[in-house]
Amino acid sequence: MDFELTPEQIQVRDMVREWAQREVAPYIREWDAKGEYHPEIYRRMGELGLLGLPIPERYGGGGFDYVTLALVCEELEAVDTFLRVAISVHVGLNSLTLLQWGTEEQKQRWLVPQARGEKLATFALTEPGAGSDAGHIQTRAVKDGDSYILNGEKMWISLANTADHFLVFATLDPALGHRGLCAFMVERGTPGLTTGSIHGKLGVRAGDTGWISLQNVRVPA
Repeated sequence: MDFELTPEQIQVRDMVREWAQREVAPYIREWDAKGEYHPEIYRRMGELGLLGLPIPERYGGGGFDYVTLALVCEELEAVDTFLRVAISVHVGLNSLTLLQWGTEEQKQRWLVPQARGEKLATFALTEPGAGSDAGHIQTRAVKDGDSYILNGEKMWISLANTADHFLVFATLDPALGHRGLCAFMVERGTPGLTTGSIHGKLGVRAGDTGWISLQNVRVPA
């Protein structure tokens, strides 16, 4: 087995290293100290193709392999965690979930603009009373005709106050534990969806971490 990096992998790695060192590294100490958040950085990541790196080209992505994705994450993490978080959440948790489990219609509606860097996405699982133990999620999804009505609150969500698309986890019946869980795509601007940022964090201070409130949010079945 050949463990040497390919010329393409090296090219992407070096490109990301140069960009992060030039556009973020000189300022990150001040941003972190002040808790400053600069969402324009994500737009630049999209322009560079990083927000769709491993997504197939037919869905607007770069079609790169997971080794390349890992190399990019290493270079971003070397400068600051908030950069790598965007890749982990937008790409790893949201976009790759859509790629694996979404219908073709869902992929065209949400995955394509995410892979192109036109829309930013997040993953809404954690709640004030439930984190890694997803079976205790209290956000409810109630069937109403050809829709579901979502009610609940999410906490400590990366990109919560910035993302355009939300992959929200809810339960059809808390008594069913993890077997009652479902996932729904929700767009910013949907009535009943509000978000906010958490301030005074001890880490990832240059990134957007926040909360999501869902009050009678209606999504298609």
